Formats: sequence, C-alpha cells, structure tokens
Amino acid sequence: MSIRAVWVVPLPGFSSEKVIFSRTFTTVERRAKVFDDEDYVHIPNEIEFYSALMDQLGLRQPQQQFVESRDSCSKEFQKPVFELKTKNGALWPVIVFEQNSLLFCCLSLVEQGCKLRPPLINIPGLSQGFSLLVNMADFLGPVPRDADKFSAQIQDLFVYMTQAAPFGTPINTNPATVRAVLLSKQIPQVPSQSRQPAWKPVLSKVKPQLQFTISEQIRAVQYDSNNVKDVWDVYGTVTCKAELEGMIPDVSMALSVPSDATPLDHLIVNPCVHQADAQIDGGIKFSGRRGSTAPLMRKIRFTPPLEMFTLCHYTSSSIPQLPIQAYYQMKGDQQSVKILIQLKLCSTVKNMFEYCEVQIPFFNRGLIQKVDAVQSIGSIITSSDKRRIGWNIGQKFPSRLLEVSLQATVEFGDVSEIQGANVFDDPFCVDLNSYAQIFFKILEYTHSRCDIDQRSVQVHPSAKVKLKTVREFFSSDYKVWNCHGDAQSAFMPTQLP
Repeated sequence: MSIRAVWVVPLPGFSSEKVIFSRTFTTVERRAKVFDDEDYVHIPNEIEFYSALMDQLGLRQPQQQFVESRDSCSKEFQKPVFELKTKNGALWPVIVFEQNSLLFCCLSLVEQGCKLRPPLINIPGLSQGFSLLVNMADFLGPVPRDADKFSAQIQDLFVYMTQAAPFGTPINTNPATVRAVLLSKQIPQVPSQSRQPAWKPVLSKVKPQLQFTISEQIRAVQYDSNNVKDVWDVYGTVTCKAELEGMIPDVSMALSVPSDATPLDHLIVNPCVHQADAQIDGGIKFSGRRGSTAPLMRKIRFTPPLEMFTLCHYTSSSIPQLPIQAYYQMKGDQQSVKILIQLKLCSTVKNMFEYCEVQIPFFNRGLIQKVDAVQSIGSIITSSDKRRIGWNIGQKFPSRLLEVSLQATVEFGDVSEIQGANVFDDPFCVDLNSYAQIFFKILEYTHSRCDIDQRSVQVHPSAKVKLKTVREFFSSDYKVWNCHGDAQSAFMPTQLP
C-alpha cells in the first residue's frame, strides 16, 4: 500500500501554471518495475505530467473540442482515478483531488501489476493515496495565487511528507498529529513493553478534560393531510475532544435514552472504538429493560486521538412526533397570492431557541413587489433578491398556547420582464405547488432524548477529568407543503377565505 509519486498542480488562473510540488520515491519505483516488468511506465517529468493532466481534465482545449482518448464513448470513467497519456505510455492509476483551486495528485502502486488493470476495489493503495491527498490539502490550506514551488507553504509539504509517508508508504497522515510531532520538543519515553501508536507520537501535558458534543438533526416533510402521511427522521453525531495524559489512554462512556424513549439505531463508530455495546450472535443488547425505569444504554469504549473527532453516528427512526407541527396554505395567481402559515410547538420540546425562522420561496414568478403581513409574533423581511420572504419568530413560542401564525398577501411583478437566466425556477413547484421551510436550533436539548451518562464515563489510567457535555438540536431540511386549499388543518382550524 504505497504511492509512487505525488504532485500539487494549480488550476488555470494561478500565476504559476506548472507543477508547484512533486515527490517521487525510489524504493517504490523499484517495486513497480518488478511488478510491471516490461509493461513498466516511467514517471514523466513535471512539464510532461502537467501537460498530460491538463489534457485529460479538459482544462487546456475548449470544452467543445473532441479528444478521442478522453471523450470516446468506449472510455470507462472511474473518477477520481484517471489515466494520463504520456510519451512513455499510459500512467495509471492517477488519483486527482481538487481543493482551494489546487489539484492534488498521486500515482498509487499496483502490486498486481498494471497490465491486467485489476478492479479499483482490489487496489488498497488507492484509498491510502486518496486519504493522503485529503490530509495534504488540509495541512496546506488556502495558498495565495502567486504561490510557486519556493513558497514557504509549499516547502512545508516536504516536511509533512517526511512524517506522513516516509519512503512512499502512508503511515501518519493526520495533519494535527504531524503538526504535533513537528512542534513538540518532547520525545516520549515509551516503556519497552508498550507499542507507540502512530496517531499519537507525542505525550500531552495538559489538565485532563473530556468534551462531548451531541449534534442532532431532523429532516421532515409535512403535508398536514389525511391522504398523505408526514415523514421525518432524526439522526445525530457525537464528537469528542479528549485532552488526556499518557500514551494510550482508554475511555469508556455510554449514550443513554430514557426507558420510555426509542432506542438508538444504526450506531456507526470511529475506528478508534474498541467496543460498542455487547454483541451476541451479531445482535445488539441494551442495558436496561423495557419494563424498568432504568435508562437504555449503548456503551462505547475507545482510545481517543489528539484532535477533535467524530466518535459515532446514530439514527432514531421511531420518534413518535414532530417538534413543530406546521400548516401552510397558499391561494392566488401569478400576480398575487394569499398565504397562511400556522405552527405549533410540541409540549415536550424545550421552548428556548437560538433561532427560529420560516422562509417562503416563490418559484416561477416575478420579483416580490409588496408584502402585507399580519403575524402573531416576530418580524417579516424580504430577501435581497426579492424571491422569498422570511418570518423571524424569535427565541420563544407564546408560553400558554405554544402556537404562532402568519397571514400575508404578496404581490409580484411581471415574470416576463426578468431575464431567463435569472428566473427563480423549479419545474416541480409550478402554480400553487410550493412549500415553506422551517429553520431552528435548540441548545441543551435532543429530540431523541439522547445524552451522555456522566456516571458511566471512566478513564484509564485513572485520573480526575473535567467533563463537559454539549447538546444541540436543529433542522437540516424541514419542509411544509402547500395543501392547495383542499385540506383542513389537523391542529388549527383557521382557513384562508
């Protein structure tokens, strides 16, 4: 699982239109000659590589120009893996990754030989090479457009490659870990019986602390109709930042939900996790029973890396109710419409928002000319492009009813006066077929009621650790469709005249 070469190439528009970083590995090339035998293709020089790359990506000729080797119908596309035509032969497999207007490229070693072109999934060096390029891009960051191979940032890549992929084999590519090695003045004294992990080559001298963040999102589509069911799903991410002393600290914790809540589904964990739950015959066993009041636990044991990382992902697919029930109705024509929006907050949801806003886009119409609105709370604004209106509800619903409403009349200009490219178009949202979107965020709350059981947190070697837990719940795609005036709200009786 090695790479033969790596390059960094600026996209057209930089002052330097040539390779600004390259690195080859002699030891890997010797192995490539053995594996490929007479089919071995020499690595071209920087000028030839740049020319071949620009031709293959279509960045040199006009897009309309047909190039047989690139545009033929018989060519199999396997992006981000490309084949580059050089005077020495076809260079394959070349991985190309773009970030910050730079192309990061590497040529992976194919131990099966390139003559038979094995399936990409059978070449482990491809995933290693792609991971290396992504981490190189993160380490380098944005560069000025006048950067060249003598720039300080580019020169730092040589130091990075020495630590990340010595002799062409990616070992320690994480940018945070490499920086820790380069900046650390302390050489860890590892006991002879211990093995130093590659992802933690230096010791930390800090006050021990653990921070967990549970970020939970909801996606929902509401119709408020007896004929069409509302659909929604909740999914969450747990991130962790651990500052602990010792070479290989071990952390145990548990995600908990109340006994009357829905268990967490589809737990996907980070590779640093040693154990997640107790698995018997492939099944998942929860601590706590349905008939008891004890919370349901999903225990996780892991060895944290130096930087903040994603510990796990989960879903909660059986949430019984939406946090905000919504009803949206719009009537009118191309020149003027009347809209009605009614929202009701679920009584179990924390009534304290960081923000709560409703946006109503208007498709296939002219620019908004006038808005005459009456809302029970908050304020109304029109977007700068005159395509949508926003209703800023604020940080709380009225405490007694937990209900808010908006009625408005919106007038539009003539759509024919707008240039075709500027029309706010959606072929699906024609006439009165439209929707409103709800955006909100609640701190110190999760809709699945997932939390970190603080009594379950244990650290080995034993240490007094400061523990901090942050929870947040927000909408990622929360739509309410117009009922076309033929449905009665399930929770609010008001209708447009």
